Amino acid sequence: MGKEVTYSTGYIGGRLVPRLLEAGHRVRSLTRSRLKISARPWASHKGVEIIEGDVNDNVALSSHVEGCRVAYYLVHSMMATEADYARTDRELARGF
Repeated sequence: MGKEVTYSTGYIGGRLVPRLLEAGHRVRSLTRSRLKISARPWASHKGVEIIEGDVNDNVALSSHVEGCRVAYYLVHSMMATEADYARTDRELARGF
């Protein structure tokens, strides 16, 4: 496997994946919603593997990135109900 891109439905990830594919890399995309990512023009590319998951699940996350040489963490938590979303962002990044 080549590259892991988390939440490639976002602005940066949605532009990074096609570039990685153009460069000949295989891409594993971790997303919360397979349905949302299926609208991307590259979602059905033979070099793309889509995995539905959450970076908050450290056990599953470790298996999702297994075999990847490079992983791009493009997650930003904007949990409006969370009192300290900056702390949550840091914890998720550390877990990754």
